[in-house]
Amino acid sequence: MPDVSVVIPTLNEKNNIIKLIPRLHKQSLNSIYIIDDGSHDGSDEVARSYPGVHFIVRSGKLGLISAEIDGMRATRSDYVVIMDADLSHRPEDIKGMIEKAIKTNADLVIGSRYIDNGETHDEFIRQIISKTANRLFRLSFNLNVHDCTSGFRIYSRRACDFLARQVDIENGYVGQIDILNRLHKNGFKIEEYPVNFVKREDGKSKLKMKEIVNFFLFVFFNGNLVKYFAVAVIVTIAILASFTIALKFI
Repeated sequence: MPDVSVVIPTLNEKNNIIKLIPRLHKQSLNSIYIIDDGSHDGSDEVARSYPGVHFIVRSGKLGLISAEIDGMRATRSDYVVIMDADLSHRPEDIKGMIEKAIKTNADLVIGSRYIDNGETHDEFIRQIISKTANRLFRLSFNLNVHDCTSGFRIYSRRACDFLARQVDIENGYVGQIDILNRLHKNGFKIEEYPVNFVKREDGKSKLKMKEIVNFFLFVFFNGNLVKYFAVAVIVTIAILASFTIALKFI
């Protein structure tokens, strides 16, 4: 089994950390890194009470993606697991994801809700938003990934080192597709593995409307959607112009 570390960005997730760490200790992990953006609920005391857990406090709310990248920089393991602290990502799926990465020689394995045998128990409206976002992503970037918004991921050391050198990755949830796009363009292999996404039981989601808007703006302006839109406008204008000219000769 290769060396495997897990990186968990947190902000006021004390009650979930208490439940998550014991489950992680049952997996074949070499180290656990909690990257915290200044929680004030006693998360640090809980995390530090467990052996083998590295608790890294950052100065304020610096964002999800930058926390993930800081975690990648902190560990030198063969593979790095990125997962949420809210228990929506099951530690029991890590083994299968690692095996998938090794078997396919993948640089990124995404824990996917939307492939065969994947499941999601999220709220209905969030499922609609998520599935719409994924369809737009595949259309715009021509990348056959069914769960681009999933934050449950396993990166190879090579992918981690590449991302650690990137200084302008989009922060927040839109950063997940920014990372996908960069890895794809630079020849990294991406695979998906079916997981069971569990609805958060404790605490509040960090996903805000601003994050959703930023996601769709990124997809529109950085992928092919803007090109498709421009072509559609040009074609429409050309058709209207043709009809206008034709009417003059009728």
